Amino acid sequence: MTRRKPLHSISLLIFAMSTIVATAAEPSLKEIMQDLRDNLVEITDGLLVDDFERVARGAAGVAQHAPISAPQAKQIAAALGPEMPAFKQFDEQVHALSLAIASAASDQDRDAVIVNYRRMVDGCVACHAAFKERVAAVLSKSP
Repeated sequence: MTRRKPLHSISLLIFAMSTIVATAAEPSLKEIMQDLRDNLVEITDGLLVDDFERVARGAAGVAQHAPISAPQAKQIAAALGPEMPAFKQFDEQVHALSLAIASAASDQDRDAVIVNYRRMVDGCVACHAAFKERVAAVLSKSP
């Protein structure tokens, strides 16, 4: 019987670790947005000091952001209904612009970085103006 306790403890530990890993693998939309803000700051900092590697790193962070978790995506889709394609379009626009920024940064084309960065920020602001309040309200109700 004492042999089972260590195995039982190990099983519980493995289960707990897998739960932690699964939770860490699916950040909330708020956490994703905070990471995107950090990426924007990195792009800005890179522009201010002519560090195109930093600009490219920030742009790559935007392009590769974590997806919205399935449960949160369902909540958002239910709340936005027929407006969900417009919500997705903003994400696709920001994604495409982040790739353009990364490409321009690798070419050290400051003007192209700035033009695409402005467009990306405009897209972020437009999305927030259209959806932030409703999406935040819906997600604040989730357990």
